[in-house]
Amino acid sequence: MPAEEIILDLKNLQLPDTEALKLPDVITIYESLRPIMPTPRTVMPTNLSRLVDVLPEVDALILDGYGVINVGDGPIPGIEELFEQAARRHVPIIVLTNGASFGAEMAWQKYQKWGLPIARNHVVSSRDALEVALENRAAEIVYGSLSGTSQPLGYGSELHYGKDADLFERADEFVFLGTIDWHNDDQDRLEAAMRHRKRRLHVANPDVVSPQANGFAVEPGYWALRAMKHADAPVSWYGKPHAAAFEMAFARLEAVTGQRFEKSRVAMVGDSLHTDIIGGSAFGLRSVLLTDYGLFRDGGARQMIDACGIYPDWIVDRL
Repeated sequence: MPAEEIILDLKNLQLPDTEALKLPDVITIYESLRPIMPTPRTVMPTNLSRLVDVLPEVDALILDGYGVINVGDGPIPGIEELFEQAARRHVPIIVLTNGASFGAEMAWQKYQKWGLPIARNHVVSSRDALEVALENRAAEIVYGSLSGTSQPLGYGSELHYGKDADLFERADEFVFLGTIDWHNDDQDRLEAAMRHRKRRLHVANPDVVSPQANGFAVEPGYWALRAMKHADAPVSWYGKPHAAAFEMAFARLEAVTGQRFEKSRVAMVGDSLHTDIIGGSAFGLRSVLLTDYGLFRDGGARQMIDACGIYPDWIVDRL
C-alpha cells in the first residue's frame, strides 16, 4: 500500500516542543512513522572502528551529508582521508542528502568550499526527487512553498510564505522544503489552514532533526508529523527512507561511472536508523551506521538498534 494511503494512529503520541527535543523523543517520533516506512532486511551487524575498513567489502558508497560529511557548517575531520582511500581503491562515492532548502547545487558548492573531491553530478538531494514528482503538475496546481528563505521551486504560479500574504487561502497544495525560519506560530497558521480546507503537504526532507555543532536542528519531518496529528494533513514524502531518493541516487551512480552495480555491493552510510539504514536496506543496499558524529554522538546507538529492530550491516564509530 502506498505510504499516502496508510492511516497513522497518532492520538497518543506526545510531541515535545522543539526546544525540548532529546534523542529518545526523536526516536519515538520516527517510530510513530514506521507504518509508512519501507521494511529493512534483518541482518547481524558487524562492528568496525573506522568507515575506511568497509571499503574492501563494497564496490561503491552512497553517503549521507549531515552526520557523515559534516556536522553543522563544518566538515568532519577524516572525511578527506575517506575520499582519498576510496579513490585509491576505485570505489566511487555518491552523496544523497535529505537537505532540500537549496537543493543539490548548494550542497555541492559547500563541499567545494571545503576542498572535497566531489563532482557536481555526484550529489543528489531529496529535493531532486520532489521536483521530478511535482513538475508535471506545476501548470495546473498552485503550490505554496512553506519557507521564505528556501530556494523557490521556480514554478510560475508558486506562492512563497512570507511574501504572498494569501498563500494559505490560494494554495492548492503545500510544499515543505526547509525550516530555517519556521516556528510554532507559523505551524499554527498552517494547521489552521489545513483544518479549514484540507490540502496535501509535500515533504522534501523527512528528517525529524539534523545534527548541529551544539545539538539538533528541527527539520520538516517533525512539523509534518505535527500537521498530521493536529490537522489530519495528508502527506507525501520524497527523501530517505523512501524509495524515490534511493532510485535516483543509484541511477546517478551507474550513470556517472558508466558501470552496472549489484545493490548488495553498494553501501548506504548514514547516522540515522530511520532514514539512512531503513531506506538503504529496504532498497537492497548494504548499510553502515556511523555513530560518532550525528544522531548518536552522545551514545545510545546499540540500545536504539535493539529497541527499534533496525539492524545495519556495519556499525562504525568514526570515519
